Amino acid sequence: MLALIMMIENEGDRCKAAELYRRFGRMMLSVARAILGDAGLSEDAVSEAFIRIIENLDKIDLDDCYKTRGFVVVIVRNTAFNILKKKRRDKTVPFEDYIDYSDCAEPVFEDVTIREACARIAKAVTGLHQNYADILYLKCELGYSNEEISRILGITPENARVRLGRARQALKNQLGKEEVLP
Repeated sequence: MLALIMMIENEGDRCKAAELYRRFGRMMLSVARAILGDAGLSEDAVSEAFIRIIENLDKIDLDDCYKTRGFVVVIVRNTAFNILKKKRRDKTVPFEDYIDYSDCAEPVFEDVTIREACARIAKAVTGLHQNYADILYLKCELGYSNEEISRILGITPENARVRLGRARQALKNQLGKEEVLP
């Protein structure tokens, strides 16, 4: 990892990358290992993820540890899943990717405060598939564009747009399951 950090030309960015790796390196490795179950593949995932992190270094704020940690976890997790997909290419695709959400009813909110609505949305997001929760986090919480999300997750911009649409529809479906009316 040191060689990767030393390749950064800007001294400030180099120090920022080194600090990121110092703070989150072990966590990145443990997240990747939990998904992949293999030490070698986990190290590969962390290296690939760190390259993506370096590409987005200007958007990372070291002072906001909560958002930075979330950002790093999302990138490592998606990189590990991409490696896992490559490893299991001949396996079946998860059923969640083929669910049709077109028949879902729109949720109805009456007399709900903003705080209550935010709490319901946050609770509903935790019930979503991790890919959907991640893309909603990158789009809504961190404010990334579809192109930036596609680079971060290592997918095409079209796939990012489709995945975001599915995530929004899944969130609507999840919110529709809750009893909103008294």
